[in-house]
Amino acid sequence: MLQPRTYPELLGKALTFDADPFIVMVDDDEPWIEGLFMTVLIGILAGGAQIIGGWLLTLSMPPSDAVLEAVLRMWRISAGSLNPALLLETEATIRNGWDWVGFVTGYGGGWGRLMLLITTPLLLLLQWATYGFVGHGIARMLGGQGALNRTLGAAGLIVAPQVLVLVKIIPFVSLSNVLLIVWSTLIAYRALEVAHELPWRRAIIAAVVPPIFFLLIVGGLVSVIATTLIFRSV
Repeated sequence: MLQPRTYPELLGKALTFDADPFIVMVDDDEPWIEGLFMTVLIGILAGGAQIIGGWLLTLSMPPSDAVLEAVLRMWRISAGSLNPALLLETEATIRNGWDWVGFVTGYGGGWGRLMLLITTPLLLLLQWATYGFVGHGIARMLGGQGALNRTLGAAGLIVAPQVLVLVKIIPFVSLSNVLLIVWSTLIAYRALEVAHELPWRRAIIAAVVPPIFFLLIVGGLVSVIATTLIFRSV
């Protein structure tokens, strides 16, 4: 097993597509365990950084109640001709929506943001499993000879771009999710090329398919959750 203190060097080299860290992961005595542990560790760190950054952002903003009252005041001015009963009903809807936003974002004291410590590692685990299993299957279909165990080990390095998420500890700093997915896909290409000793053209094909599956799965989960919340609120 590798020592966690070696992770920064491995992840840093993976970001530049150096073959050495992938070889190290493939040659580990338990590659899939190494990939799993690395994914969870980076997920927890990335989730923690987002929580702290969000908390600092909340401290720098006006009080939640004051912002809500300003929103309601603007609504009353713009909708002054509405039926009083309808106006009150709309205000109640705005207040409920604001409470939900406060819970999810932490603005106003909600604890929903702490879920990032769970959702971030889970999403990265889903990404790792998708890139590992689907990528392995496609690579074998294209003539790759690598074992699944080694593919999962090398695929653990696709979390390397998530190190950039640590900058979100600084308020108002944002990071493109598209950039992270594209960078992870390029790292997956290198991982499959090394783990399966594939020519670069076949490695590209094997690396492009997993993110499509990943986005479809995440999109499906988001749709199910959104539909559930809508029906519960009706």
